[in-house]
Amino acid sequence: MKAILALLVPLWLFAVGFDLNDPKKIEVLRHFDIPASFLSDPYLHDIYAKKRRECTLNGFADSEENADIFIPMLSSLIAQSDLPSEFLFVAMAESRLRVGTSSSRGAAGLWQFMEQTGKLHGLHIDQYVDERRDHIKSTRAAIAYLSSLKKQFGKWYLALIAYNCGDGRLNRAIRKAGTTDLKVLADPKRSYIPPESRNYIRSVVALALLASDDVFLSQIQYDSAFTTAQENPIATVYLPEGEDIDRIAAVLEMPKKKLVKLNTHLKKGVTPPNEESYPVYIPKAKVDEFRQKYRTHALKGYFLMHRVKSGDTLSRLSTRYNISESAIMTENMIADENDLDTKRYLKIPVNRPSNKQVGFHKARKGETLASVATLYNLTIDQIKANNPFVSNTLKEGQEVKIDD
Repeated sequence: MKAILALLVPLWLFAVGFDLNDPKKIEVLRHFDIPASFLSDPYLHDIYAKKRRECTLNGFADSEENADIFIPMLSSLIAQSDLPSEFLFVAMAESRLRVGTSSSRGAAGLWQFMEQTGKLHGLHIDQYVDERRDHIKSTRAAIAYLSSLKKQFGKWYLALIAYNCGDGRLNRAIRKAGTTDLKVLADPKRSYIPPESRNYIRSVVALALLASDDVFLSQIQYDSAFTTAQENPIATVYLPEGEDIDRIAAVLEMPKKKLVKLNTHLKKGVTPPNEESYPVYIPKAKVDEFRQKYRTHALKGYFLMHRVKSGDTLSRLSTRYNISESAIMTENMIADENDLDTKRYLKIPVNRPSNKQVGFHKARKGETLASVATLYNLTIDQIKANNPFVSNTLKEGQEVKIDD
């Protein structure tokens, strides 16, 4: 009997609906400008049940770590805007907070901006950055976009539908339906808006309704994430052109993987060479440590930008900048001379230390900072003074500055 009950409990949990008179759920709908009567929509119940099953098994986000980082970040930025707090679930419906996610149509980032839409709303996209994947900038762009759609259509639920299918498509649907009533617009039998948009608005609402259920949240251990005001755990620091994520991770003594997760907008792991100062995100808890340890003087002149002109060749550029052709090719991910025609700018590495220069040591396999210090009759502190980004464990081929 106990075994049978153990099997039945999850099925009961998945099948349970919600009270149509629950004031918390009515309040959620009110925040979307949706009448309470929409709680009886059978298609909403179906999607609610589906989302409940998914969240019971997998949580609201891609991972607990992502939830811990991005739910507070999104909540804090939304709280500073005119958007209802429930709009947190727009990002969850779009991406489940997967930082590297892209759709089959090319949408990217937590808010799944298409490239054209992202650029229209101030997100920069080039060979070095894709700000659709900048968690802070893309959230601010989404907030501004949704706010403008609210002003255009007058209702938050209409803004959400337009966010998914476009304002032109929604305007045509409203004219055809002769109403802005959600039950009419989202009725599958009438097909005024696309199927994806019908499911989308119900998915966002269903997730928000789930998050209003204290019992359910406690069962999946997400109660505090949605019910407690939290400070944004991400801090912004402005770094010079050519700064490398590897170096910042070394300064902060944190795994590179975790820092990359906060900076997925940096395509090549460095700040863009055509920006004197560019935002990089670090854990707020690491800000004091960063201020104490970070130095920029050694990074000046890391690389410059060359605008490709007619007649440019790898050989001419190599001679002009005193850098090997292979270094130019590697830095710009090009295979041969013909690829120059596809580039508007080339990144040219300059002043990069060479292991042939006096004053630099190229680490061999198994070497550490301590063994290099011993080799040159120096202390570890003396080595670190010239190498603020180098950790105690060295990688094979890593260059260590020995003296000025």
